[in-house]
Amino acid sequence: MAKKKEPVSADSPAPYPAGDGATASADPVASDGKGGARTSEKSGVGTDTGKAAVPAEKPTRKRWFRATVLVLFGLLYAWDLFAAISNMLGKLDELAKRNEVRTLNGFAPIDVPWVYLLANLVLPVVVFGLAILVSRKRNVGILAIVLLAGLGVVAAVSLTLIAIVLRIA
Repeated sequence: MAKKKEPVSADSPAPYPAGDGATASADPVASDGKGGARTSEKSGVGTDTGKAAVPAEKPTRKRWFRATVLVLFGLLYAWDLFAAISNMLGKLDELAKRNEVRTLNGFAPIDVPWVYLLANLVLPVVVFGLAILVSRKRNVGILAIVLLAGLGVVAAVSLTLIAIVLRIA
């Protein structure tokens, strides 16, 4: 007594062996034997291999999320840039007052440590640009991690430069 074969739907895997050619299938949907798309013998139209179709994520949503991450980290880097600008202006004012007192008392004026002040000023911009350059073709999670690591580098180097400037002047 022969078993009756049930028709295969697109959502269930085929109960027949895949494409060895030895078994003839009464099923109108057959596999190509390589795990690829299955075609209907009657229409020749390709059908899904049994996996549910996943809707593609819209590229505008990815861009929006990436832009949000960039703006949030950009604000943090801008905060460090603002701190560097205020440190430079404050230190220049402080050195001008100190040098005025030193010249009145007959001492040599203190030179402005321009290299350290400008390095502290340029550092957040350069690191932010490098972080974006390094992670430009990566996903948003990697971008956030790289920007966070760069922010840590900026904070550590800025504190070091501030300590050097305080020691010099």
